[in-house]
Amino acid sequence: MQTTVELLRMGRHDEVWRMYCGFLDLTMAEFMAVQERLLLEQLTLVNNSPWGKLFFNESRPSTVEEFRQTARLTRYEDYAPYLDEQREELLPQKPVTWAHTSGRSGAYKWAPYTQEIFTQAGHRIVAGFILAMARRRGEVRLEERDVLVYNAPARPYSSGVALVSVQENFPFNFVPPAELTESLTFQERLELSYKMAMVTGIDIVGSITSVLVKLGERFASGSGGQQLSREMLHPQALWRVGRALVRSRLAGRPMLPKDLWPVKGVVCGGTDTTLFKEIIAEYWGATPYEIYAATESGMAMAIQAWDKKGLYFLPDAVFLEFIPEEEWVRNREDPSYVPATVLLNEVQIGLRYELVITSLNGGAFLRYRMGDMVRFIALHDDDAGIALPSMVSAGRADDLIDLIGFTGLIDEPMIGRAVFDAGYPFEDWTARKEIDGENVWLHIYLELKASASVDDVRSRIHENLKALNIFYADLESVLQIRPLQLTLLQPGTFRAYQLERQAAGADLAHLKPPRMGATDTIIDDLLRLSGQSA
Repeated sequence: MQTTVELLRMGRHDEVWRMYCGFLDLTMAEFMAVQERLLLEQLTLVNNSPWGKLFFNESRPSTVEEFRQTARLTRYEDYAPYLDEQREELLPQKPVTWAHTSGRSGAYKWAPYTQEIFTQAGHRIVAGFILAMARRRGEVRLEERDVLVYNAPARPYSSGVALVSVQENFPFNFVPPAELTESLTFQERLELSYKMAMVTGIDIVGSITSVLVKLGERFASGSGGQQLSREMLHPQALWRVGRALVRSRLAGRPMLPKDLWPVKGVVCGGTDTTLFKEIIAEYWGATPYEIYAATESGMAMAIQAWDKKGLYFLPDAVFLEFIPEEEWVRNREDPSYVPATVLLNEVQIGLRYELVITSLNGGAFLRYRMGDMVRFIALHDDDAGIALPSMVSAGRADDLIDLIGFTGLIDEPMIGRAVFDAGYPFEDWTARKEIDGENVWLHIYLELKASASVDDVRSRIHENLKALNIFYADLESVLQIRPLQLTLLQPGTFRAYQLERQAAGADLAHLKPPRMGATDTIIDDLLRLSGQSA
């Protein structure tokens, strides 16, 4: 079988497209057939291993229906005694590597990657790169030795494992070189990547959304380009800065990243990507492309099409089930209640679902509750010729806020949109439900970049939330309740919190406060650093 590079050299771009993006041509029936076939293969592996005895007890499901009826829903604590100790002899298939992410409590969550899972992790990232660069269906702008700047945590974080797999999938020119990334801190790698890119250029950038926004803001303020040009004396860097200065002056604005690096694609990760879509496009010259990934799923399990609208699940990443929101609510109210699930061909537009995944290709997770909520925005896209449902992230299931009974459940993207649309430039925010006697509040702690009236900001966010959530609006119109509390933090508060956490040795994933449901300790720290009493 010819490699991707060989196909590209021969100009057989249509075959490269089918290899990586052909799932977008599937019908719903074909998608479900792939799901069923791979699940049955996984069940055979599990049934013939000690893992089956641990998780299936006396049952040995051999069909999709039996599996969904007899296998219990699981959470990470069900796996922790075995995965935390990396008990490979129990697993359905021996892994070639392990990856971890961080749990909400700060403890790691480990996932074993078999050879197939590891290989596919890189394959799906490359698929995302192809689609991020594509301007229409079937277009492959990927080229051998494209410069890839990749800003994400190194191994054993799953993003670092995926980077190694990407390296084996396609010969990108990694900036900085992949072999250096694991010897550098995240901040060191970030700074080095853009210094090196002054010489190498950038074809595609994969980054956390906030990093791209902050770098763009630095340029827009007039400081970014000057600092880089003083530091970089290489002739290629000087030529690049000179060309960028001409472009920016002709446009009558400060130099922006797009003036230095005419990228072919920008791939982002983070819940803020949708909010900052236009800003990133303005700074970087390319509409950001989203990949939905998780450690437990073997990284990417849903990616956008070339039009960069909703996300489409991949048929061969994990077996998919979805807990409807009303079932999720019943389960939260009564933990003994076992929520029903639906399959992808049964989801409905506009509804939220908690995602449940089962590993394929010898992985470990069985009917695993990811804790993520998704909302489907279309069952198909006739304009694009895609017959599959598309979705967007709706935050974390355990972060949904209900103020007074079932009020439509306020999620992180909803608050993020309300804050963003208020029109006040901000650094960051965190929100939580607070109870004061008989009063229940949605309290947002917000750091703005310039001074503003608390009452004005609160009023705008409140009106935005009313427009986004009819149940929230009913609290005022029906019950005469305005449940929003707002605390404005002093500029630099979130930065000071991160520096304090870093000095205390906190893991990279826990330097920032959570967006939803911060503890009393975290809120007290933010108020202290802001010079306010708790």
